[in-house]
Amino acid sequence: MTHKRMIVLDIASLGLGEAPDANRFDSIGADTLGHIADKGLNVSNLINLGLGNVRWDNEIKSIPQVDAPRGFFGKMVTTVDSNRGSASFREMFDYTAGVRTASVMDLLAEKEHSVSIISSFAYYWEKQDDISMVQVPDDGKAFIELSSKMRTQKSGLIYCQLPELRHFARMDDSVGYAKQLNVLDETIGKVLERLRDNDLLLITSSYAIDPTRDNRITREYLPLIVFNPNKDEGKSLGIKRSLGAVANAIVAFFDLDDGEITKPNFINEVM
Repeated sequence: MTHKRMIVLDIASLGLGEAPDANRFDSIGADTLGHIADKGLNVSNLINLGLGNVRWDNEIKSIPQVDAPRGFFGKMVTTVDSNRGSASFREMFDYTAGVRTASVMDLLAEKEHSVSIISSFAYYWEKQDDISMVQVPDDGKAFIELSSKMRTQKSGLIYCQLPELRHFARMDDSVGYAKQLNVLDETIGKVLERLRDNDLLLITSSYAIDPTRDNRITREYLPLIVFNPNKDEGKSLGIKRSLGAVANAIVAFFDLDDGEITKPNFINEVM
């Protein structure tokens, strides 16, 4: 049994600008990060990981590029023909294997890897009895649970979806959104300090909600930032054409693919 551990931090609602199919989802001009950037944003940890480098072609003054980012950075697009958060979540954690499509969470549990889900609402899977699920009301409680899992769960997958940003987005509160992202950035710094050599941290967002729009999910590019404690410097991961790249990377990281690497897959780029 491997002792590898992956931590997926889902900053749900954080988008990086309109996706190629934004017109199909009433999202022309949507840009969550760009529209909150002048509201007192101070996210030094995310900047050092390469968040600004993702926007190399549309740089934000308060989120600059750095010469030697600590993380591997890129962005992803949603391909599912739906603008529901649950649909993009399924795209991110289902993967295609041969003639069937399955949840990577279920596959991990089936292979006797530990799986923990920390979220504001429960997800139900075929193997749900083998998956640890913790419901949390806010980001503070989410990070308490994440810290606890990082102490006690030595291997496997820990998925933590943060619930508060989407609240500010749905309230059209750009200032509140920026302040909460600042808080999250500070806590991300603490998470980085607690990582072990066999860890891989993946920071992403399963969907976007631009707080300057009218209270709906927006079709935007989504962040993909990966931190490997064993690497001194990251590099660009480019654009991944499906959120399924996350599931495929999990499959490859835990050697669940029986030698047949699923694509798109970025795990070899960050190891």
